[in-house]
Amino acid sequence: MKIPFLNPDIREEDIQLMNDSIRSGWLVHGEYTNQFEQELNKVVGGTSFMTSSCTAALHMSLILAGVGEGDEVITTPMSWVSTANSILYTGAKVVFADVDSTGILDIEDVKKKITPKTKAIIVVHLYGQMADMIAFSKLGIPIIEDSAHALEAKRAGYRPGELGFTSCLSFHAAKNITCGQGGAIITSEIEKCKLLVRDGVKNVNGKRVMLDWGYKYDLTDFQAALLIGQIKRIKETHAKREVVYQQYENGFEGEIEFNKRIGTHACHMFVIYVDNRDKIRERLLERGIQTSVHYPPIHLEPYYESLGFKKGSFPIAERMGERVITLPTYALTNKQQEYIIQEVLDANSVNSTR
Repeated sequence: MKIPFLNPDIREEDIQLMNDSIRSGWLVHGEYTNQFEQELNKVVGGTSFMTSSCTAALHMSLILAGVGEGDEVITTPMSWVSTANSILYTGAKVVFADVDSTGILDIEDVKKKITPKTKAIIVVHLYGQMADMIAFSKLGIPIIEDSAHALEAKRAGYRPGELGFTSCLSFHAAKNITCGQGGAIITSEIEKCKLLVRDGVKNVNGKRVMLDWGYKYDLTDFQAALLIGQIKRIKETHAKREVVYQQYENGFEGEIEFNKRIGTHACHMFVIYVDNRDKIRERLLERGIQTSVHYPPIHLEPYYESLGFKKGSFPIAERMGERVITLPTYALTNKQQEYIIQEVLDANSVNSTR
């Protein structure tokens, strides 16, 4: 059996809407982008603006928070590198704190890292589970939510963006809804964002005028068109992933360590923790099952090591990074999922004896 890691829920009607956008001749921010933002607002309960990526949204969030040269921003090493990279874009210093047993930023370690130079904290809602935003919001520092994994998540009655300074979403190929690349920022400062994403330029009396120092962070209209149907089906697709998630939990309970859920989980990624991770992944691939790793800790990437970060600094994140495997989490058939569960159990059994 061949089971790919990704299989986005893109349907013929989504492709048709994208084609309609292309045939219209208007390819930049326009009607379809506005329509998607309106649909997204219904889901997130806030005001959104589309960007070229979640990374762009994070960078804009830091700018909106006034982060610049000489400042410090605290974040997690358990994320994709762009979470930390966005801090470097501003000239600020990246300050990592370790994670807790769920892989989410440990608020107690964060408190130890706060200094007078701390201008913001980037919290990552990992795998589809929200951090405790009630606790983080009490720190008195702007909390930027990296919500790339958490479009449908909720915790203690709050959704991403309701308690944070901003919330940043991703529509990358691996996300719950996708247009290949793309993102969005949820913020009350929409007019400022409109300037930032379009080179700081605004139409004034029919003329384009640069009013601020901006960036080229806008998205194409046909990418937005591809997302409209997906965002309208978000409850349906989330329910399907919920079933897959539950079946993984049932299949691995008492056999394999996996990430436990708190609150409403977006069911974006199902991760397990095993010893001999690389050998197990190799065996699964031989059996036709594609997997991934989310994540090798950022501070151990060669570039970040060149900045002075060292192994042993964040032991919980490092241990997770050594053991984590991400399994396919889209709408698998029962036969596919039974096959994955059995092959994982078999691979773990074989490799645990070596």
